[in-house]
Amino acid sequence: MTSSRDAAPTPRRPWNERPLWQVGLVSALVAAVASVIVYAVARAAGVPMELTEVFEDEFARMPVMNMAWAALLEGGVAGTVLAIACRRWTRRPRSYFVALAMIGLIASFALPIISDASTATKVVLSISHVVVAIIIVPALALALPHETTRHDNAGAVRR
Repeated sequence: MTSSRDAAPTPRRPWNERPLWQVGLVSALVAAVASVIVYAVARAAGVPMELTEVFEDEFARMPVMNMAWAALLEGGVAGTVLAIACRRWTRRPRSYFVALAMIGLIASFALPIISDASTATKVVLSISHVVVAIIIVPALALALPHETTRHDNAGAVRR
């Protein structure tokens, strides 16, 4: 017979103990800072970071806050909503979330690619999408269970 002192300690994972919205918020804030750093490094390297405004014909420098807002809203909010939906409606929330997040990341490259920005600006924008995903997706994925247990109408457990 083993006592609780003899049992191997279970590793604590703080991301499993937090609500998804908290994990999403913290990871989105970190991603926003990282995205702003990508922007600052690109500007220091001479990348123009200029795009035409909607319904305008003139190029204008993209405000640095656009990078932060995109990470917070499109990365953080959209990622958190997707994670919540996967936890609620799928049997394997972590797997589905990662797969759908990667599809979303690939789709997000369309906007920089079809923009009229310089090639360097397109590359920086695409890199910023990857940086945001590298921060937000693993944080939310680790907060999701591998599998969820479902009950049928009779109360029996099914996987």
